[in-house]
Amino acid sequence: MQILSTLEEDFPCPPSTSVEPRKYYDAFLKAEAILAAAPRKYRETADARLPELTSFIYRGGDAASALYRKRDDASEVLINLWLSSVRRTAGWYVAVNSIPAFKGLDGAMYADLPKRFKDPESLPKIGQYLAPYGIVFLWEESIPLMKLDGAVFSLPSGHIVVALSLRYSRLDHFWFTLMHELAHVVLHADQLDKPILDDFDAESDSLIEKQADRLGSDSLIPRNEWRSCPARYTKSADDIVSFAERLCIPAQCVAGRLQRELKRYDLFSEIINQYNVREIFSGN
Repeated sequence: MQILSTLEEDFPCPPSTSVEPRKYYDAFLKAEAILAAAPRKYRETADARLPELTSFIYRGGDAASALYRKRDDASEVLINLWLSSVRRTAGWYVAVNSIPAFKGLDGAMYADLPKRFKDPESLPKIGQYLAPYGIVFLWEESIPLMKLDGAVFSLPSGHIVVALSLRYSRLDHFWFTLMHELAHVVLHADQLDKPILDDFDAESDSLIEKQADRLGSDSLIPRNEWRSCPARYTKSADDIVSFAERLCIPAQCVAGRLQRELKRYDLFSEIINQYNVREIFSGN
């Protein structure tokens, strides 16, 4: 095929003969443009990143094809670099570990996660816990100015990837993000062939985002419990801690929800800043 032999001279064609040459070439050009616009440290490793990024875009995994809860000034370049790295890491993990394909996520097991991993030092074990369900959970460090909190998508292998950027190191933000992305797995597993990307600083009118917000929030703190939470009225740190202990969840989840509800981010800093999730995952 003339177009294939011509293109092979200019860019690394994948080993599979089942690809569409023109579509792959377009993906290659887009990957080149993304790397050319990326921060310097990514341009310096462009030769290593280009094949994976090209493949990622060719398979429809780039930000342009995603359902994206974002602000207008979000950087698609940085998002694509981050997503490409996530996919590469997830692919390696699946290749070297015998984990089953995703068959479903039990709602009770999902709701039990914040209780099971209430101790912040246990958070790095969540990936091992989710793997038997066919879910690859990983942390890919946020790129400055990227403006993304989490992503969820399926792999051709039948596994589902849940990735967090941890751009905010707060424990309450970690749990809200994780429970939101896993809510997409519970509710929208059949829609994850394209990535769902979430920036929680942005509002969304999307039905599936509202559904995931609702399930994630209610699974952390049930609505009937929240209505009678004493700390909502007393704004007392002691009431926050006692309420969290009764629900067997981290006190930071209660304090963070109060901050958002009251729009008072100056409150409860002694609770909110007790743990740094990035340092926990980094082993520091």
